[in-house]
Amino acid sequence: MNMINVKRFLLLLIFSMLSACGGGEDDSAVTATNTPPTVTPAVTPEVTATPVPTSLDDLNIDPDNIMESVFQLAIDINIDSSKRAYFSLCDEFSGSNTSYSVNFESCQFRGPLDKGKLTTNIRVANHQDKLIGVLWFYDAVDPQYQIWQYDTELEQQVLSIN
Repeated sequence: MNMINVKRFLLLLIFSMLSACGGGEDDSAVTATNTPPTVTPAVTPEVTATPVPTSLDDLNIDPDNIMESVFQLAIDINIDSSKRAYFSLCDEFSGSNTSYSVNFESCQFRGPLDKGKLTTNIRVANHQDKLIGVLWFYDAVDPQYQIWQYDTELEQQVLSIN
């Protein structure tokens, strides 16, 4: 057999197979049957995850975000005393109530009171959310402790001792 006859034979075979598939029942032979309606379950849309940024160029930052690494802490001390006193604000401490152990090498601010008053603003790193203020009196009276904690509800953070 040559190549042309083989191609004709294959075409004839394919057409005969296609014509054999098809057809079906005659419309007059169809009988009615009661089949329950098929219920398709509700399809919930897939939640697409937000793509993880792979570089700084991929980050979307809200224009209102000021990206500050520090915040202002207002210190307002006004004690009714003519005693000389000194104030320290530190971040490393342990203890509770009136028994504290303070690492004075970790102080963020130190300064004297003038006639029982000290008013200043300092910049504090964002990771500092809890500090201890220690009020020292020069006449050997026990120091006074004040714990300050960052308050997310306040726009201006304030440490007050009265």
